[in-house]
Amino acid sequence: MALPPAEPLFAHLSALKEAEDPTDPRHAARWRAVSEWLEAAFPGERDGLADARQEALFSLVRHVPHMRAEAPLQCAKWVATIVRRKRVDALRARKNDPLLEGMKNEPRTPGPPLVDRLESEDARVLPPGALEQLVETALEHVHRALEDEIKSASRRNLRRTQAQATLLRVVCGWDADEIAEVLEAGEPIGKDRLYKWVERGRAPALLGLERWAAADEEARDVIAVIRELVEERRADAGKPRPDRRRDRPEEPS
Repeated sequence: MALPPAEPLFAHLSALKEAEDPTDPRHAARWRAVSEWLEAAFPGERDGLADARQEALFSLVRHVPHMRAEAPLQCAKWVATIVRRKRVDALRARKNDPLLEGMKNEPRTPGPPLVDRLESEDARVLPPGALEQLVETALEHVHRALEDEIKSASRRNLRRTQAQATLLRVVCGWDADEIAEVLEAGEPIGKDRLYKWVERGRAPALLGLERWAAADEEARDVIAVIRELVEERRADAGKPRPDRRRDRPEEPS
């Protein structure tokens, strides 16, 4: 299938590449145009296309500062390659979901939280990356839920990133350095900002979990445990912290 004209896509991504902050709300119209190009180039919902378009857009937001394309056609081919790779990933994830495969026929007996059982040495054997796959599935539903709540693509991406920080912390148990390594996109993320993201990401994470539970009855037990973990906040959350440096500017929400 022939791709739509590449000139508008190249113009928008080139401008975003040169922007000081591509996620600034002022660039929402450009990201909306990029999203519309993706829908025109790869229409439909079947065979992982919807997931591939979304993940490709997230990838572009992260990597547009490093775009090497110097001509419209080269740019279109670069974006198309990203979509096709994301589509393969989505199809593989649906075909062999390690979380659902590992928890199939799991006896429903009292015990530690489900996520703790997944991480423990004597748990059912799961393929590597099962918890990370759980986070990715949850994030897909976070984005879909945010589409109904927030019109700005850049603001949706920020909320999704915050939800990702929350889920990586409470589901995978990652520390600040591990989370920052995944989320960083061209500039370091300080621990103060990361702490705020984990706290602010709880609300969009819960939105996504609610949507996931409504769409997937088989995963509801897993989702219930994750919801409990997301709702557990630090005892000092939201309270003044005297040890925090006062000379730092307030982070944007």
